Amino acid sequence: MISTRQMLAVIGAAVLVAACGSSAPSQAGATTSAAAASPATSVAPPSASHATAASPAPTPAVAAVCDKAAMAFDATHIDLTGPWAGDDDGIYYLRQVGSVLWWNGMSGRAGGPSGFGRDFNNVARGQIKALTIDVEWADVPRGGILGNGTLNLKIENDGTNNVRIVKVAETGTGFGNTLWTPCKPG
Repeated sequence: MISTRQMLAVIGAAVLVAACGSSAPSQAGATTSAAAASPATSVAPPSASHATAASPAPTPAVAAVCDKAAMAFDATHIDLTGPWAGDDDGIYYLRQVGSVLWWNGMSGRAGGPSGFGRDFNNVARGQIKALTIDVEWADVPRGGILGNGTLNLKIENDGTNNVRIVKVAETGTGFGNTLWTPCKPG
């Protein structure tokens, strides 16, 4: 006879499989219905092959994979909204509203999720004028650095007719990134 704890584990596994959208027929679902109708009914535990199908092999976690993405350079129409990879192993989420640029930059895009944004984590606001951006930035406490300052950035063609952003000058405590390229999170 199956214990209440074992029955709850079987029910929980059936709910998990259903929530994950499994397309395989579930024997656990039919058994669960019978168990709910009659608590004294004996329920067989799921087979080993069923348990394997419901539990995919773990994959190594990466905080924010961001592969280089094409974004055409057009000096007459600047739209920088989207994710950008920094040459400092950070990822920068940019949002352009008219001529104002906002961002959140976080360290460790190639590391594990628990370290994401732990070395540095900054916010910024900038003003876009033609192909330049004057930025004020500050680190926030999630990161280990509490710096701040200003940046003067240049929007330019990367040589392949795609846009990139390059640091031209800075003031303040020092900003580690010098090059931003559009990327696509994976």
